[in-house]
Amino acid sequence: MTQQILTGYDGSPRSRNAVHWAGAEAARHGAELTVLRVWPWLGPSEPDGPTTDPVRRAEHGDLEAVAREVLAAHPDLTVATQAAAGDTADALVDASAEYDLLVLGSDGPGALADLLGGSVALSVAARASCPVALVREQPDAPEDELPLIQGELPTPENPLPTATNPFPATVPEDEPFATSATATAPTTPSATTAVATAPTTPSATTAVAPGPSPAAALEGELSAPDPHSVTAVAPSPGPAEIVVGVAGESSLPAVEFALAEAARSGGRVRAVHGWELMPFWSATPGWLPPDTDADDQASRIEADLTRTLAPAHAAHPEVELLVEARLGGAAGGLLSATEHADLVVLGRHPHLLGHSLGPVAHATIRNSPAPVILVPQP
Repeated sequence: MTQQILTGYDGSPRSRNAVHWAGAEAARHGAELTVLRVWPWLGPSEPDGPTTDPVRRAEHGDLEAVAREVLAAHPDLTVATQAAAGDTADALVDASAEYDLLVLGSDGPGALADLLGGSVALSVAARASCPVALVREQPDAPEDELPLIQGELPTPENPLPTATNPFPATVPEDEPFATSATATAPTTPSATTAVATAPTTPSATTAVAPGPSPAAALEGELSAPDPHSVTAVAPSPGPAEIVVGVAGESSLPAVEFALAEAARSGGRVRAVHGWELMPFWSATPGWLPPDTDADDQASRIEADLTRTLAPAHAAHPEVELLVEARLGGAAGGLLSATEHADLVVLGRHPHLLGHSLGPVAHATIRNSPAPVILVPQP
């Protein structure tokens, strides 16, 4: 069965970067990609839809443009665009039930955003039914490293084509551009097949154009640009170093996810358990540490974890699995291993507050230089 990957897009640079990361991931997995944009103002109260407003038409044109960019980079990829109405976080959470992976942009929230819970990405990551990848925007790359897109930009006389099938339920059928379409770029001798994951540079040159006319919005298919006007650029190889946080048997779903990803990319997995020599309950009167030799205790922790992870590793024996116990606490020990990681995987445990992530997940998302994937766990 073909995997389905969903990515949220809101027009920001970080979300555009996430869409391109999702496109590379979908191309490497042989998956289908859906780009979803949620507009709170789109709904039955506006029967004429956003086409009555030039700004809103331009936003829809931008949604089409980013899908065209992904197709330009991955000509064999199947891409769909969808629009939904309502609360952004709720719409993404509802949609996640139908997908194998959800990809969102993340700029590393600050303390205030953490306190108020105002980050859409964090809210979705805490509630989504499928694994959620949070991708931080990369620094600007030199011009000679950016993908080259040639040819004329779309104009009102020659607009970007739009899809035809309406998004379910939340968008009325008479909304002319709340649409969903699937398009596969034609195979040509000059097409470059992408087989990698996250690109190391930001998205390709962005074409933000006015949206299509109402007539064009009702018909047509989203297709790849002409091969003579677009140069497809293959992204970098898949993640060579995948770090996964482990706390014991409960972390098996995250480890299984990391091993499967490494098997596809040819990388290795580093399973890291962060621990403290003197835990917080050491202040209890009469408590004595069982072993004050940190190296000896770390060796015993690693041996126990190796036995615990053996069944998961047996499913992918070709993948190199390193097990490490690092001092610094659960968050500090894990983050110390992410400096050279290409991908970080964490299990997402049910939180006491229901819709919140735990402190380890928060710290990792805020400080990890690599994309972070949160895998739901029982």
